[in-house]
Amino acid sequence: MYITPQELLDRYNAGERNFAGIRFFPDTCRETVLEDADLSNIMLSGAYLPRIKLSLANLRNSNLTGAYMRGAELIETDLYETDLTGANLQDACLSGTDIARSLLIAANLRGAELEGADFTDVDLSESILCQVDFSQTVNRFESRFIYCPYAWLWQMTMPDGTYIEGPQYDYRF
Repeated sequence: MYITPQELLDRYNAGERNFAGIRFFPDTCRETVLEDADLSNIMLSGAYLPRIKLSLANLRNSNLTGAYMRGAELIETDLYETDLTGANLQDACLSGTDIARSLLIAANLRGAELEGADFTDVDLSESILCQVDFSQTVNRFESRFIYCPYAWLWQMTMPDGTYIEGPQYDYRF
């Protein structure tokens, strides 16, 4: 189902929460109408949202499983306890994002910008963690490691500054 970002916001504000499988009309993803919007508890599973602009938006406790968000702008977005299982966040900007206690199982974070993002208690099992730098992320438990069993690690920096040239398959857990 094709809609515009403004239509999504209007329908959300009218009480609708399930937008599973939506697609924005071509060239509407870059509109800024959803920036700083309260979209908490929204269902966007399987949505096709390339290059979407959601900076400063509240997506807390939302379902974005399998969402295609390549190149998304999620600067300082609230993604606390959000399910992003299987989401494609390749080349997305998550700088300053609160993504704590979220599920990113089998997510694609290749080339994502993560500086200042809060990855406290995040499950990155089976994810693609290529060309990412976790050394500048926030972890309130001050762990030197991220939880990423069975993930693909390649050209990435761990929270403790260790650089993994890779490719390598993490089977430690």
